[in-house]
Amino acid sequence: MFLELFAGAVLRLVISSTSVKDWLSDRVEISTPVTAWKRVEEGLSLKRLGLNPYSGDIVHEAPLLLQLYSVVHPYGDVFFIIIDLLTACVIKHAIDKMHSQMVTEEQSSTTHETFEHEKLTLQPATGYYSMIVYLFNPYSIVLAVTKSTQCTSNLLYSIVLLGIAEGSTVVVAIATALASYIGLFPAILLVPTLVHRRTTALKGVLIFGGVLGLCHYASFLLSGWSYLPAVYGFILTVPDYTPNIGAAWYFFSEMFSHFTVLFLSVYQVNLFLYALPLSLTFPRQTPLVTFSLLLLLAMFKPYTCIGDYTVPFAMVPLWLHLFPFLNHFYVVAVATVVLTLLWPVLWYLWVHCLNANSNFYFAITLAFVLFQSFLLSDMLFAHMRREYAKENGTMKKRIDGRDSVVTLN
Repeated sequence: MFLELFAGAVLRLVISSTSVKDWLSDRVEISTPVTAWKRVEEGLSLKRLGLNPYSGDIVHEAPLLLQLYSVVHPYGDVFFIIIDLLTACVIKHAIDKMHSQMVTEEQSSTTHETFEHEKLTLQPATGYYSMIVYLFNPYSIVLAVTKSTQCTSNLLYSIVLLGIAEGSTVVVAIATALASYIGLFPAILLVPTLVHRRTTALKGVLIFGGVLGLCHYASFLLSGWSYLPAVYGFILTVPDYTPNIGAAWYFFSEMFSHFTVLFLSVYQVNLFLYALPLSLTFPRQTPLVTFSLLLLLAMFKPYTCIGDYTVPFAMVPLWLHLFPFLNHFYVVAVATVVLTLLWPVLWYLWVHCLNANSNFYFAITLAFVLFQSFLLSDMLFAHMRREYAKENGTMKKRIDGRDSVVTLN
């Protein structure tokens, strides 16, 4: 474990010391208006001059985070690498704990056939694989190298996973409140825990509200209320149409102005619609629902960067036992790699060569989101197919002389 962490740290430090870092920092797939380190530095410069960093349209970081970054600014490279390594360690512990709980539950509830059939057998502990996927995922590497503030959100997401693994509503509520303070939409991550642990749901809601309230009160003492429109208003109204790997920038830039309010409202509410139905459909599968919500968050939040996908991608090894039931995993994996490589190519053709237009770049982002939706639906359906196989066996039943097929109803 320590060797892998050391290798991950060295890899990030080496890339940080090269000129590639500057090129990566300007990539729209990595740096968005709400995660770019250059905007944080601009805000810190304004604070040192005694000016309000939220008076313009540059800074969109929450005041407490801006205060934290002012302290660690001289050690920015090391700070974000440490945050990334810590995230990997927390994910490993959380996934190992989740896996052991799944094994215990399976042993107490499944039939003898489940353990005889290779397709239904749970795989060995997967926390190590999750750590490797996170540490050496190019998405997370460039995130730490460019000092993207998404690293902080990823650490909080990993703590949410740890709270779920430990069965602690308090930890989940606190981590979710802090993540929501940063980006608003992570509040949906609390819903699966509240549904699964209904006896402590009220406690979780109170803790969530209390921590969030304390953060906003402290922010008010630091900056007044001027940060509200600069941070949360910026997220909700989506005024910046700088291209990124999400769909919002193109969608609203092409929208007729008199329709903007209606479709903006529908787009923002969309993210909150999935949490409760998924939680009620899979009430005992909190990790699977959380994975789904993290992936949906990455696909549909207004200012998406590749860092939003690092934590859900790192969770995939938890469900190695679902791989025999997946239909499109390898197609999605290959498409993800190919589309990632095409982003800078299409950007170069559009912006530098003028041989393409925004439609080309948006087509790549739309295809990427589409394939991630395939991954999400494939994982959920694979889980249901495996549950069906546990109850009904793995042998296909023959109807009218032909093999039956399990379908969603």
